[in-house]
Amino acid sequence: MARVELVVDSHCRLGESPVSYASGDIRFVDIEGCKIYSYDTVANRSVREVGTEGKVVGHIVACASDALPGYDLLASLDTAIVPVNFEGDDCKSNPIAVIPESHLDPATKIRFNDGKVDLQGRLWAGSMAMDASRNPNSATKGYLYCLQRGTSVKATDASPSYELVQKLDQVGISNGTDWYGDLMYYIDSLKQEVCVFDFDSVEGAISNRRTVARIPKSQYGGLPDGMTVDADGKLWVAVYGGGAIVQMDPETQTELMKIEMPILCPTSMAFGGTYYCTDLPLDI
Repeated sequence: MARVELVVDSHCRLGESPVSYASGDIRFVDIEGCKIYSYDTVANRSVREVGTEGKVVGHIVACASDALPGYDLLASLDTAIVPVNFEGDDCKSNPIAVIPESHLDPATKIRFNDGKVDLQGRLWAGSMAMDASRNPNSATKGYLYCLQRGTSVKATDASPSYELVQKLDQVGISNGTDWYGDLMYYIDSLKQEVCVFDFDSVEGAISNRRTVARIPKSQYGGLPDGMTVDADGKLWVAVYGGGAIVQMDPETQTELMKIEMPILCPTSMAFGGTYYCTDLPLDI
C-alpha cells in the first residue's frame, strides 16, 4: 500500500502545479492565494514564497536559462503569461502573451488554469471560466493554447516575441496535459475523461482525438484534475473531490491502482524521486 504523508503545510487555498527540480526543490502555486512556493526536499524545509500581487496564478513551468535570460519561471497570472524571477521575488514583468480579447467574456471572469511544457520546449496552457463548474452557460468558454515562437518557445534574442496559438475551443475546465511518445494526453475536467491526440512534435499539431479513460463522478466521487504519465506510459490522475489518485492504463482503458488520499481534493502531482501531490483544503 502506498504511504502518503504531509511534507509542506502551506495552508494553500488551492494548491496546484508542482514542478520538480534535479536539485531536490519542489515549486508549486496557491492559485487562489496568489502565491508561488518552493520546498527543499533535501533539507525538508520550505524555502521561499512569492506573492503575485493578487493575481490568480493558474500554473508555473520551469524556464530554460537561454529562453528568457534573468527569469527562471513562466507563470500564468489571470489572463497573462508572465516571466518570473523567483529567486529575486519578481512577478512584475510585462506579459509575453495574453488571452485574446475575443476569447474573454464580459459575463464571467476568464483565467488561465493548468499548463505544461512539451519536450520541444513549447508551453501548452488552457483557460476556463471561473464559474465553469457551477454555471452551465460558462461550461464551454475555455480554450487550449500553445505558446510558440517560430517552432519553439526557446528564444535566441534578448526580446523574443511569442503568440498563443489556439488548439482547442469549447473547453470546460482545462487541466492535466502530458506526452508519451507521439501521443498527447489531455483532461477537460467537465468531460469526466482523459482523451488522447496524435501529436506531431515538430509542428506542435494535435489530431485524431479519442477517449482513453473515463472517470465519471458517479463512480469516483469527483472530477479528473491534474495528470502525469509515468515511464511505462501509464496515466496518473488526481480525482478532485474524490480523495484519490488513480493509475489508468490508456491501452486497456482500465484502472490499475487507486491511492486513497488523506484529503478530499487532490489537484495535481509530480514525480520527484518521491511522488508529490498538491491539494485543496477541506475547510474552504
